[in-house]
Amino acid sequence: MPVIEMELLARNEAEQFLGVITLNKEKSLNALDLEMVQLMITCLEEWKKDKKVVAIFIQGAGEKAFCAGGDVVSMYTAMNELRTKETDASNRKLEHPPEFLNEFFSQEYRLDYLIHCFPKPIITWGSGIVMGGGLGLFAASKFAIVTETSRIAMPEITIGLFPDVGGSYFLNQMPKGIGLFLGLTGASFFASDAAAIKLATHKLTAIKKQSLISQILTLPTVSEQSVEQVLNLLQAEDESEFAKLNGDLSKFADQISILDTAKHLADVFSMLETMLTENPDCSWLKKALINLKQGSPITAHLVFEQLQRSKGLSLADCFRQELSMAMSCGMYGEFEEGVRALLIDKDRRPNWLFKNIKDVPLEVIESHFSYFDEVQNPLFQLEQDYGVLHG
Repeated sequence: MPVIEMELLARNEAEQFLGVITLNKEKSLNALDLEMVQLMITCLEEWKKDKKVVAIFIQGAGEKAFCAGGDVVSMYTAMNELRTKETDASNRKLEHPPEFLNEFFSQEYRLDYLIHCFPKPIITWGSGIVMGGGLGLFAASKFAIVTETSRIAMPEITIGLFPDVGGSYFLNQMPKGIGLFLGLTGASFFASDAAAIKLATHKLTAIKKQSLISQILTLPTVSEQSVEQVLNLLQAEDESEFAKLNGDLSKFADQISILDTAKHLADVFSMLETMLTENPDCSWLKKALINLKQGSPITAHLVFEQLQRSKGLSLADCFRQELSMAMSCGMYGEFEEGVRALLIDKDRRPNWLFKNIKDVPLEVIESHFSYFDEVQNPLFQLEQDYGVLHG
């Protein structure tokens, strides 16, 4: 069974097509592996040039997930195999990251950037779980659709990574404090919240998918404007359904906004503690704070620093910064240990390199941002390859 299904749906009485890409690994919640990423890049580059293809629709197989993230188990295997070859087994830090990580992250970020800059409408159906690498695809799309089953998160704090796939860019575009909160806590949120923070462009009930596709296929002409009109009309029909769904993120948005004033990571911890004290019965806030406290201290610092450094950066520069960070994460052992605890041994007891945020040396954080110099970075020519994001 192919990991990606690609098909062209003919438009009525026109020599035009809607390109449909289906992530087809339902048992693993459509988690992105390297083959899937490469196939999507090849397909999108071909459809970008093909004048008969006027729009793209991206979806996940099954009802449970659009995409639950990247294939971190394969990354763990690559890191672990390289570690067994190290002469000094007592040193957690590898001399260099596995080449597989370089290839995977480079290709994944290229795919995300290509979608961000794609010249034709891309509609992504974000029903079910949308996390990590799946959120990268979703946030990059011109039209990002959530449904009543959507559950969204950037949970990298739990595995010792960081919110990548363009998180440096789109988390900073959210209302004050929200991006920092989501990156540090890995908190889940749902359709109404996703729309409120402008991550999703539209909310539709899950049964509207075929209607949406059919209406795009019968439009007199396909453009961003005509697709948006269809989506707006369908969304208006579903307003009453989503009015019933109140989001925790929106409920606490004003209180979360204070995180934007934090000068140090420790300040964020204190602010969140105060917020929970004021709302002691909120299980959502409790879970968010537990995620932060039990998560990787290195990741917590990386998230705080990444969002500070990426303010005002272009999308391409954000991806270049993230690739440097990802390579360093592949060396320190933190990412490897986090995946082991959550997905390999499943003991949920990661042995983080440092026990709390106060123990993490400044040089460790700084090193994550300097793995590549500008010219060495494999994403050095992103703009030349795919253009510059506008708007």
